[in-house]
Amino acid sequence: MYVLGVSGSPTRNANTDKLVKTVLDSTGLETAFVKLSDLDIGPCRACMGCVKTNKCVVKDDFQNIYPMVMKADAMVVGSPTYYGLPSAFTKAFMERLYAFRHVNLLTKGKVGAAVAVGCAAEKDVEAWLGKVMAFSGMDVVGTMSAKGTPCCFVCEPGETCSYAAWNLYSPEVSGMDFGWKENYKGYLEILSDNVPYKKGSAKILKQFRNVDDEPKVLARANELGQAIRKKLTDRDNGKI
Repeated sequence: MYVLGVSGSPTRNANTDKLVKTVLDSTGLETAFVKLSDLDIGPCRACMGCVKTNKCVVKDDFQNIYPMVMKADAMVVGSPTYYGLPSAFTKAFMERLYAFRHVNLLTKGKVGAAVAVGCAAEKDVEAWLGKVMAFSGMDVVGTMSAKGTPCCFVCEPGETCSYAAWNLYSPEVSGMDFGWKENYKGYLEILSDNVPYKKGSAKILKQFRNVDDEPKVLARANELGQAIRKKLTDRDNGKI
């Protein structure tokens, strides 16, 4: 049994990478990990060249990924959250799975799990990934999301930027409360004179958020890996 893990984060040693790898390791099965930013995989061109063969005809690195997807009994797909959406790397990869759909739905029956990381809207990306995998005919055993490092933590003007992530996703601008003070307690202090999109005023208390330091998050990733193993093992033993 073979499990393919895919990360759509361009960040080196990203939290998304770590969680996808944790899920893979927890399966105890043969696995492979692909970091999409290391490859040249563009979006679907809507050329319909895949209709008769279920094979994408666009000549890029997806040609190397195609046999890995075909081989996989299960897939774990992870994405960071950018502007409330999956990364472009992740979106392009999921679009290219369209080639598998025509008539045969070649991804049907594969076991799936989804991982999303972000600072505000990661649950939306988690839900999106799970739905797209389900639409692809996969048996999704679970999804998860986790808080990551906002890019504004690592860019120099973050503390004084009127347009920092916590201001973008503030109730005043977004119309929603994403719980920055609670979710980033110990990492970020938004000062009393901060006015979103007018005056940035904050203290970054800890620059990086690492999922390796969050036992509950890692436990959930382990649960997903174990769920994948159980589903595949039960199938192999004829229990389902």
